[in-house]
Amino acid sequence: MRRLGPDELGDAGVWRSHLGRKASMRLRLRGDSQHPFTEAIGVIQAVRTDATGAEVVVVVNRRGEEREVRLADVLAAKVF
Repeated sequence: MRRLGPDELGDAGVWRSHLGRKASMRLRLRGDSQHPFTEAIGVIQAVRTDATGAEVVVVVNRRGEEREVRLADVLAAKVF
């Protein structure tokens, strides 16, 4: 297990180096002041740029569902 440092969380190259590994992330939720955080757990499938130009990491959970996570919203992460 490796905890990513604050300087690594927004670095797409760091995330690309962990493709295929399981990750656990704490994320910032926008627009919900009562519940400002959520989490994503799964295998890192891809790192890409979305339609708005933001870098995202694609995580696949154990049910096979893909979730795009903006790197700017990742507050903490561990890779296994």
